[in-house]
This record gives sequence, C-alpha cells and structure tokens, in this order.
Amino acid sequence: MRRTSLFLSRALTAGGFEASWASGTPRLSPTGPELGDFGFLSETGWQSHAWVECGNVIVDITAHQFGAPPVLITDRHDRRYGKGNGDTALPEFILARQRAVDEIWPRWRCNSIKPSPLIPEMLAYTAE
Repeated sequence: MRRTSLFLSRALTAGGFEASWASGTPRLSPTGPELGDFGFLSETGWQSHAWVECGNVIVDITAHQFGAPPVLITDRHDRRYGKGNGDTALPEFILARQRAVDEIWPRWRCNSIKPSPLIPEMLAYTAE
C-alpha cells in the first residue's frame, strides 16, 4: 500500500496534478499503545495505511484490503482517513520504498499513455 500510493502520487504529479503521499499509523506494533486516530478507519478500527491527496480529494487504490471499493476517490476530509505527522517507517524501509518506485518508474513512463480525460473530472469530485 505504501509503495503503491507513492507510485500513484508520482504518476499524478507527472501528469500535471498536485499530488502528495499521505499516511497514518495508529500504533507502532500490533501490541503497542494507540497513537491516535491515524490511517484508515475500517469496521475493526484504525489500520495503518497510505493514500494520495490530490486537490480536494483522496485517491486510494488500496483501501479494498479493508473492505472499501478497489478505487476510492473521496473528499479530502473523509473521516475514514487520519493523516499522521509523518512516515513512521524506519529509514531503511522508506529508502527501500523509494528505490522500488524509482526502479519501475522509467519502464512505466516508456509504456504509459496519456492520462484519461476523465481523471481531471474525477479529481474535481467533492462529496456532498
């Protein structure tokens, strides 16, 4: 989820959108104390998660692991999302995530086509 969201934020940025990677971690270990309402709020509580913020929306292509739709585009203030104060991963894992995206990026750029004309319309979405 973290690599996927990092890749998506890079792809949207390359397409001319202001996109940023966001995440939240409610606890640092399975038995650790609760840090707060961070991550994604599933039916079983807060889960560590990463997503992309783009304009007024959240674009989440990995929330399906918590029972949400495979692609979730929602208002940036959706209460299911709790942004933390930073990436809680160890530096070596942050670097490994960045390297993984860097490794596939050139191949994706060579094979990618122009973004769908629906993307700006989807990202202009605001929840009612």
